[in-house]
Amino acid sequence: MADTLERLRHRIDVYAKTESKTEFGELTYSYNKISTVWAEILPTSGRENNQNGGTVYESITHKITVRNGAVENPRNDMYFTFKNQKYKVMYYMPHYRRNDLIEFYCKLILEGDHDYD
Repeated sequence: MADTLERLRHRIDVYAKTESKTEFGELTYSYNKISTVWAEILPTSGRENNQNGGTVYESITHKITVRNGAVENPRNDMYFTFKNQKYKVMYYMPHYRRNDLIEFYCKLILEGDHDYD
């Protein structure tokens, strides 16, 4: 138990897509903060590709570990924020050694990336 408390040292905000209705009765979706939880954030991979026109595409992934149940109804359309950086959830799964943890594999959304869905 003490090991878990030492590892979960980052305070992150959890955002999820929520449904609402417009004044005309149409359904619309927006991201809203649903909670703040303790987590462990570890980088897992990074990649840089040169593209046409001298542009560079960067892709950085992280593993974010939280206590099981800390994030209610986990989904792939969620994202986390920590120190003004966004981490879009690609997928999640239970921690195989510890039943009390869940792991989210996320893509770091760099400034200029606009595809949050």
